Amino acid sequence: MEFPFDVDALLPERITVLDQHLRPPARRPGTTTPARVDLQQQIMTIVDELGKASAKAQHLPAPITSASRMQSNRHVMYILKDTSARMAGKGAIVGFLKVGYKKLFVLDDREAHNEVEPLCILDFYIHESLQRHGHGRELFQYMLQKERVEPHQLAIDRPSQKLLKFLNKHYSLETTVPQVNNFVIFEGFFAHQHRPPATSLRATRHSCAAAVDPMPAAPARKLPQEILKVAVEPPWPLNRAPRRATPPAHPPPRSSSLGNSPERGPLRPFVPEQELLRSLRLCPPHPTARLLLATDPGGSPAQRRRTSSLPRSDESRY
Repeated sequence: MEFPFDVDALLPERITVLDQHLRPPARRPGTTTPARVDLQQQIMTIVDELGKASAKAQHLPAPITSASRMQSNRHVMYILKDTSARMAGKGAIVGFLKVGYKKLFVLDDREAHNEVEPLCILDFYIHESLQRHGHGRELFQYMLQKERVEPHQLAIDRPSQKLLKFLNKHYSLETTVPQVNNFVIFEGFFAHQHRPPATSLRATRHSCAAAVDPMPAAPARKLPQEILKVAVEPPWPLNRAPRRATPPAHPPPRSSSLGNSPERGPLRPFVPEQELLRSLRLCPPHPTARLLLATDPGGSPAQRRRTSSLPRSDESRY
C-alpha cells in the first residue's frame, strides 16, 4: 500500500510499533525533520487507510481500526513496511497487526465461566498483492516475541477463515473451545492458568464473602444468664401482651393539681321513666312533708286537685 508522502522516512524500522499516542518514531540521523504535527497527521492517515483496507478485505460494514479508535483505547499496532518496494523513493506498507488486552468471560473445557484478561488479536491484514510471501508470519512472530506470549494463550476476535488457516498452518492451532461470544480460544488456553477443583455453590459464596471482608471475625462475647433471659423474646404473635380482664388492684395515683381531669367512676345504668315513677309512689313520704300538709289548710289533696284543674290563664292571675 503506497502513500503520497515518504513512508520510508516516516517509519525508519521495518516493523514499527504504535500505541494510543500515535507518536512518530525517532528519526534517523542526517534526515530532515518536518513539523511534529505533520508527522503525526501522516501516521493517522496510514492507520485510517489500513483500517479501511482491512474492513474491505473482511467484508465488514465499517472499519474496526482507525486513528480515533487507537487514541481512545490502549491498543498496540504493529506496522510492517516493505523496504524493497520503491515508489519514487517513498516506500510502501505491507500490512499491520493490532492487539490489546481485554477482560473476557470465557468457558473452559468443563463449561465453567472464567474471567480472564488475555492478549487479543483484534485486527490482522496483509495487502492482497503481498500475501503468501511470509510477511504475515514475520509480523505475527515479531508480535509474539515483543509481547512474550505463546500462540495458544491468545484470544482472537471474530477471526476470518484465512486467519484460522494461518494459525493452523504455522502454529498447529486447530481445536477450539466453544464460546458464547465472538472470541475464539484454542485448546491449551487454560494450561498456564491455575484452576482450582470444582467446589460447591456454598463454598464459593463463603470464599466470595471472605474476599470482600478479609478482616477476621471477632470472637463472640458471652453474656450473663440474666441478660440472656431478658433479651430472649418469643416470636410473634406470642410476644404480644395479653389484655387484662380486670382493672389493677392498686392503680397508680393521679395528680389532683390544676389542669388534670378528676377521676370519674363508672356511670349508673339508665333507668326507664315508668320504673322511676313507680319507685317514687312506693316511697313513704318524708316526716317534714307530712307536717307541712297538716298545718297548711289549703294543702289538702282535694284542694290541690281543684287548683290544678283550673285553666292555665286563671292560675296566672293568682
